[in-house]
Amino acid sequence: MHNATLTLPCEMSSVITDDDQDLPDLPAISERSRTTASEDQARREALAAFLRARREALQPEDIGIPRRGRRRVKGLRRHEVADTAAVSVTWYTWLEQGRDIHTTPQVIEALARALRLDDNGHSYLRRLAGVTPRTVYLDRRQVGDSLIALVDGLLPNPAHLMLPATDLLTWNRSYARLFVDPSTLAPEHRNGLWIQVMCPEMRERLVGWEVETRHAAGRFRAEAAKYPGDAHFANIVDALTTESEFFRDIWERHEVEGFADHIETIDHPVAGRVNARLVQLRPLDHPNLLLMVHMLADDESRSRMEALLAA
Repeated sequence: MHNATLTLPCEMSSVITDDDQDLPDLPAISERSRTTASEDQARREALAAFLRARREALQPEDIGIPRRGRRRVKGLRRHEVADTAAVSVTWYTWLEQGRDIHTTPQVIEALARALRLDDNGHSYLRRLAGVTPRTVYLDRRQVGDSLIALVDGLLPNPAHLMLPATDLLTWNRSYARLFVDPSTLAPEHRNGLWIQVMCPEMRERLVGWEVETRHAAGRFRAEAAKYPGDAHFANIVDALTTESEFFRDIWERHEVEGFADHIETIDHPVAGRVNARLVQLRPLDHPNLLLMVHMLADDESRSRMEALLAA
């Protein structure tokens, strides 16, 4: 007979004996920790089920593999997916088993291609794998009529729809009249942060422009952190730091802000003072998009905006 050894986590690696009566009580596992562990396990199980379902829905010819002999498995074999994605079959098997293993955006991209996922499936896979969502660059034609109609239907409230790096996809007449009409700008300058910093109309009309621009830069930095390595964010910052000494100064402060709805005051040369509460929304079916609405804050502001649109 041999003595059994009890293996404990590294924080408790000493062997417990009858003499260890004075050891302090171990801290109880917090409810938050239990919840996080439970959520992680549920996410891994959902990921495993999704991978199995997608693998079983494909045939060898779907991924360019010749069919040889009789196949007893439903859909693709695990090693066929792993080979196509250039990952270890053992690693992929563990992923399908719901094990707690490390994944990277690059590997998830490879799996999405191997499993022939569309954009919705691709985004779903990334969420389940716990990796940063992709930035999807769209143009106005790809947004869809419903979102364009929504932005237009918010009149007389100014509104615009943009990507995470603040590239404008669509906007309504109120936004164009009260601030700057993006259609008059070069396509590469139809960007919310660029307009905020570089357009003289914004500097002249937005009361407290310097403070508001600092807030906008802080929000941009926070959003950029969700897309590490994305060159588009870096290109926008490079352009603005080159063109604007003011932006260069505030960017070097490394201020980060979450979004908080607040009242902006716009001093328009024709309409006069307009107060609007800035509200940010994300469409459920396009969570990478941002809908920015300037909700007119009082009856006088609404009347002035309606008069400006009618002029």
